[in-house]
Amino acid sequence: MTAYLLPDSEAIVIEAVGVYLDKEFGVKPTIRVAMPNDWYDLFPLVMIRKSSGTARDSNHLDAGVFTVHAFHNSRREASLLARQVRASLKAACTERFRSKSEPGNPGLSHFKEVTGPLYSPGDTQLNHPDVHRFVASYIVHSHR
Repeated sequence: MTAYLLPDSEAIVIEAVGVYLDKEFGVKPTIRVAMPNDWYDLFPLVMIRKSSGTARDSNHLDAGVFTVHAFHNSRREASLLARQVRASLKAACTERFRSKSEPGNPGLSHFKEVTGPLYSPGDTQLNHPDVHRFVASYIVHSHR
């Protein structure tokens, strides 16, 4: 068989952010790809999802745009968490993180900020004045 599957870049990014948040900052937030029903009880909470992207090389390289939401009980804590996520993801790409849980140990290699962390209070589904959220987008390359 000559067909190649690109790795699950979302799973690799989530794994890498969890590893580097703990390694660099001693932070172990809840990390999800979708908003859990019990989200308010899970702070600090990071939601990471691939929002767009393209295969730069359909056999080896995926360039994904990832949207990251960092939630916490105060604006200051949410801002800090968002900046820690940014630094963790950049470090994971710079150090060419390799997944320990994805088949074939795919990795990360390129980091580019699209929009830095910006404050985004509530929305139509999270209209709570005591919830603070920062949102950012990054381009990350994942590869086999």
